[in-house]
Amino acid sequence: MTASVSAPMASAADQQYVTAKTSVWWDIENCQVPDNRDPDTIAQNISSALVKMNYCGPVSISAYGDTNRIPASVQHALSSTGIALNHVPAGIKDASDKKILVDMLFWAVDNPAPSNYLLISGDRDFSNALHQLRMRRYNILLAQPHEASAPLVAAAKSVWLWTSLVAGGPPLPSGESLLRTGDFATFNPENEPVQASRPMGNTNTGRVGDTKFKGKHVNKPTNQPSISRAESTPVGNGNNSRRSFRNQHPLPSRPYHFPMQPNFPQDNFLPHNSHNHGFRPMPPKPTGLDYPMYPEPTGWD
Repeated sequence: MTASVSAPMASAADQQYVTAKTSVWWDIENCQVPDNRDPDTIAQNISSALVKMNYCGPVSISAYGDTNRIPASVQHALSSTGIALNHVPAGIKDASDKKILVDMLFWAVDNPAPSNYLLISGDRDFSNALHQLRMRRYNILLAQPHEASAPLVAAAKSVWLWTSLVAGGPPLPSGESLLRTGDFATFNPENEPVQASRPMGNTNTGRVGDTKFKGKHVNKPTNQPSISRAESTPVGNGNNSRRSFRNQHPLPSRPYHFPMQPNFPQDNFLPHNSHNHGFRPMPPKPTGLDYPMYPEPTGWD
């Protein structure tokens, strides 16, 4: 599918680019030689189209592709009219595009701005390089096939259809270009998910480790008591509070017949570091025999 969008309006060359060099980079696999066009006239027609837009400087044309797929008569006609053919074997993905990009950048090193670039292609692989060159004061021109990438068209000052340029015609007069709809990234706010407010309580619907509340603020009911985090005293009766605290945090149990461990001579006991699992015998009472202290039974007569 294609879409018709406004491209930069075609206009004559600025004064600094009128006599500047123009390098033409032709992706011959993307824009092939038309069957109804004499290949002997292609170079002359491209130069004529540039002169009509007031680009009167020297012109160099380089074509890239698998020359084995081009008839020998076409190759001879192109070479004899000053077009440099660069053979790029088929079978390697984007091999021609990469070769063109490398040669374009090397040409910029030898030819500082202001200069003109005319790219004959519709691939978006060139868009980044063209935008970079444009920011360095190079004038960007484009000849596209029936469809072209939107970022690629946006970088060009003037845009031709390949069928028009090869015939020596003018750029698109209305500034419109046929673009691939796949190059557009649309944004519709109505299709975006809306983040709902997080309910109050212990429900955790956020990410793991996300301790920051990101939902919408919800006002608490007016009848809900407000308790400060800094308060440490529970609400209610003091006895009930202590009883509740003991139920929640019971004290460790210990033998009621051995409430305290008095200090006695070391020779009457096992050593402190003995492996007795924390049990130590009771010392003999001075009043007589040692009886365990059990609670007195009740209910016996």
